[in-house]
Amino acid sequence: MKMPYRVSLLLLAAVLACCPTAAGLSLRDQLALAEKDDDTQAQIEVIRRILDKELGDAKLREKLAGLWLSVEDYDMAESTVRDWKEAPESLRVSVLATVFFVRDRKKNEAIALLGGYVGKHPEDLEATRQLAGYLDSVGEQERIVELLSKAPGVEGDASLLVSRALARRKLQSFAEALKDFTAAEKADPEDESVANNRPSFDRLRAALAGIDAAGAVLAEKPDDSAALISRAYWYLSTGFANELVFQDAEAARRSDPKSVAALILFAEASNLTGRLSARDAREKFDVDVSKPVSALIVLDHIWRHDGQISRNPKDISALLERSRELSGNAQQYQLALRDAEAAIIVDTKNASARAAKITALARLGRIDDAAAELRVMESSRPSRDELAESLSRLVDAAMSASQLDLALEFSDRAIKAKPEARYYKQRAAILQRFERFAEAQDDLSRAQQLEKGGVQ
Repeated sequence: MKMPYRVSLLLLAAVLACCPTAAGLSLRDQLALAEKDDDTQAQIEVIRRILDKELGDAKLREKLAGLWLSVEDYDMAESTVRDWKEAPESLRVSVLATVFFVRDRKKNEAIALLGGYVGKHPEDLEATRQLAGYLDSVGEQERIVELLSKAPGVEGDASLLVSRALARRKLQSFAEALKDFTAAEKADPEDESVANNRPSFDRLRAALAGIDAAGAVLAEKPDDSAALISRAYWYLSTGFANELVFQDAEAARRSDPKSVAALILFAEASNLTGRLSARDAREKFDVDVSKPVSALIVLDHIWRHDGQISRNPKDISALLERSRELSGNAQQYQLALRDAEAAIIVDTKNASARAAKITALARLGRIDDAAAELRVMESSRPSRDELAESLSRLVDAAMSASQLDLALEFSDRAIKAKPEARYYKQRAAILQRFERFAEAQDDLSRAQQLEKGGVQ
């Protein structure tokens, strides 16, 4: 927070009055103490006092201008360099450009001032750094690359190399961006800008082969939905290319409007770019963007089922396979429910379709609906495997909702349907919550015996 000069003088006077030792020190010694304590206001006041007597101290004048900028008193910073006729041109330009850019919001004037100076003094890397920062703030990435490619000494300056890498990355010159960042790491691996940006460039390095491979396919087949989905996924994995994700996902949806894989990426990118709220993603597209985006192999499996279903919308097998993939791996339970219901419409007596619907409902926390669906499924005489698995899903849902009595009821029924080790272990966990430890141990022992006998 900026402190008015008059107030800070009063504070300094109070400090000197309360501290006879400090009062007896020379101004230079007082400045040394203020610097040691990192007391900016005290430094400003002491330097001003020194300059009253030693007007020609250029180093202190330069330091004073920087201190005024640090406390955001741009008026005083400006007057410091304007009143100093012998001020170094580099200092005058730097301070006035900052005043134009920050205080006056005259960004073009600030950039022009710095650009003119750097054109005459390309070796001044600090001015180059300041100009690159201003160009970045107004989105002039191509000018940054041009500037930093011409300035001598950039190749040995880690932070400027990172600036050029970031500009190239925004221009989608990913290979060149990685080359610059690698050079920055070699120049100074401990540099702050290198350390701060390393994770994102590591992600880009891991994604680039996938981006390039998909791009090669799209160069020949611009509407290839699989390549669009693949490249959207790799863009998404970088953590910074959300607009590119959106563009590819949107193109994939145009190419294949019924693709669920494209829909998931489209909803995710729409949310990340601020086009769609999480609530709207659920209500409009049945996509839960709070879930992590599936691995590419999962999206590929979903995309393959998309093709099967597109060719035959009544393919129960494909609908159920996609439902299981969506529920088990993608954690997109509403989409999984949609597929299960589509399969039931084709065959109302299909127990596997009912089981898929129960799984989706249970994972959505809709326990009553899942239990009602279970009763319908039981009337169609499902297999012991399907019945036990569906009951187990209800156990998990009831446990998550802290409905322990209901969870125990479902667990008893699952064991009765198929006494396997995993169902005994599941019941043991419930019994432990009830502090029925002896019974829980009995179930665990039984599970162990079954596992030894090969019954999982």
